Amino acid sequence: MALNQFGAVLTFASQLEDQLAAFYEQAAAQDSTHASEFKQRAEAATKRSKKITQSRNRDVTEITLEPIVGLDAGNYTLDVSQPSAASANAAEQVIQQFYTDAVPKINVRESRKVLERCLKEHSELKAL
Repeated sequence: MALNQFGAVLTFASQLEDQLAAFYEQAAAQDSTHASEFKQRAEAATKRSKKITQSRNRDVTEITLEPIVGLDAGNYTLDVSQPSAASANAAEQVIQQFYTDAVPKINVRESRKVLERCLKEHSELKAL
């Protein structure tokens, strides 16, 4: 699925964060070694999803309807089938790549800043 509109990119980002939050919650229940870290990451992902959704709803009236080229949802699929540290690290790499690719394509400054903060938060996480 091509992410060729402002709303589609932000909706996809929010869905990625929701998917990540659910993955981290499941991982916390199954991995006692990293349970605390997974719980914190789940809460952070939920907060990011809410911020992205708020930004989308607020800024959608300000957008210039320029098509977005070069983003395809298929390139950013999270493998959350196995709740493990290795899967978490792989998911973080995918989501960081999505934000790295998406940020320069968003033409609304406030929404771009929200995505930049999401990228920064993901980039600051240490590998498990």
